[in-house]
Amino acid sequence: MQKKWILFIAAIIAVTIFIFITKWNYPPLPIDSISSKEAIQKLNESDQEIVELSKDNNINWYIMKNSADVDKKIKQFIGTNGWEFKEKDGNSLFFDKNRQCLIVNTEMWTKKYVLIRVPSTFSKK
Repeated sequence: MQKKWILFIAAIIAVTIFIFITKWNYPPLPIDSISSKEAIQKLNESDQEIVELSKDNNINWYIMKNSADVDKKIKQFIGTNGWEFKEKDGNSLFFDKNRQCLIVNTEMWTKKYVLIRVPSTFSKK
């Protein structure tokens, strides 16, 4: 009877380690068109710091690795299309261009990754 319990506990530990190693523990994305694993793979395979994940409705979703200069990188990324940074309030960055306002939201998806929500009025070059 004890051997069955030891095997059962060993199996649970093995499954837990497998899940942790294969990253099944990522939270769901707020978009349906791509899985968590695909999003991370897309970022890791890219030479860009900010990678587009999806264009849903009127929203463009991007992902980037978390770092101390996330806001700086987002400002540079959005600024490439002539948008000028105005201010930051919480997790929102405000940009202006030709009297239009663009509000970019960031979301800590995991400790390692940040999701960026950009209205479709921003068009990447």
